[in-house]
Amino acid sequence: MNPSSPIPCAGVYDIVVAGGGMAGVGAACAAARQGARVLLVERLETLGGLGAAGGVGNFCFGDDSLPHGHGKVFDDIWEALRFYGAIGEEYGWRAHRQPPFFNHTFDHNMLPIALQEIAERDGVELLFATDVICVEREGPTVSSAVLHNRSLCRKVEAQIFVDCSGDGILARHAGAEELPPDPEHPQSIPPSHMIFLQKSARPRLQPARPPAAGLLPPKYSVWPEPERIGLKMWWPDGDFDTSTGKGFSDAARAFRRRIPEFVRHFQSTPQGRDFVFACSAPMFGLRDSVRIAGDYVLTEEDLRAGRRFEDAVAHGCFPLDSAALSKDPMPPYQIPYRSLIVRGLENILIAGRCFSATRVALSSARIMPTCCLMGQAAGVAAALACKKRIQLRAMPASAIRERLLGDSGGDPVLRERLEP
Repeated sequence: MNPSSPIPCAGVYDIVVAGGGMAGVGAACAAARQGARVLLVERLETLGGLGAAGGVGNFCFGDDSLPHGHGKVFDDIWEALRFYGAIGEEYGWRAHRQPPFFNHTFDHNMLPIALQEIAERDGVELLFATDVICVEREGPTVSSAVLHNRSLCRKVEAQIFVDCSGDGILARHAGAEELPPDPEHPQSIPPSHMIFLQKSARPRLQPARPPAAGLLPPKYSVWPEPERIGLKMWWPDGDFDTSTGKGFSDAARAFRRRIPEFVRHFQSTPQGRDFVFACSAPMFGLRDSVRIAGDYVLTEEDLRAGRRFEDAVAHGCFPLDSAALSKDPMPPYQIPYRSLIVRGLENILIAGRCFSATRVALSSARIMPTCCLMGQAAGVAAALACKKRIQLRAMPASAIRERLLGDSGGDPVLRERLEP
């Protein structure tokens, strides 16, 4: 396209959501349920993000409250997975309850099917294989997002935009401020990568090339699943800056290069002798990227104190989760609405991995149930602001909480966790 040519408009919406992971689905569905016309833009060809294409089939939390307390959209996701036999111990999907980690595994291959069913039922318009490449602004207000896909450049207009991209792509195009690294945690939270093995009647040892000099032996956690085993590859000493394009690419290449070595190592254990390599997740396990500055920055001190906020709209209690941190239990803490509002901009909300938090706080709050609830809060706020024709900052957090609780049928866990 000639840069001087006007960009065709592909649609006008109440709300455009960027990113189709758990936060994005939560935001889009919650907004659509309030009657808003919603477009969900996803750069992959499937919903679910790391929970699907990343192979991370595990809902985790810091206590045994799951599946309760995370809003109606998350409840519907859980029930859809149960319908397909893709979660629940009765179907062979283990629940691991060992404080401070409480994990419920699920079939990551079924998650995108469940998410798409729910989104389409709610009337969310889905646009796959599409990147946000820039925005058009009028002062502090974004008027449109410019998209690129097989139709080349098209723009979509909306009253409110919700950035759930995980990397703050839309907000950064709009000029949002990026939060700096934490002084006590200057490096990115180490990434991971999922690979899968299956039982074989004719197992053979995986050929592998010698590792490069100086590399530590393979380190991984073992995730048993029905009919297969997942290995979550770790590289705790890898100095990868996954907030940059090159750093992310280098990390993905480094992990993929070592897959045969990790498979061979697992096969040498008694548990792995009958297994052979099946596949690796197509999406790399990014755990930390760019965090966007909001009106409030959630901190490690907030988490450790179990701080409650007048404008609370989400909650968490997962341990601080980085190789550089101790896995201390966290008390239930709250996430304020101000951490979802982009500093200096009028009509963008952020939810999920790019929300306004320090890197240490993010290491706890980035888990899928918490991100889904953050997304629902952002979606409700956006839809109510459109309906009432008020600015996002004028939206009372009490109205967001009331709607979240009403949609959940008054879930007592959600009510207790969101009380200011």
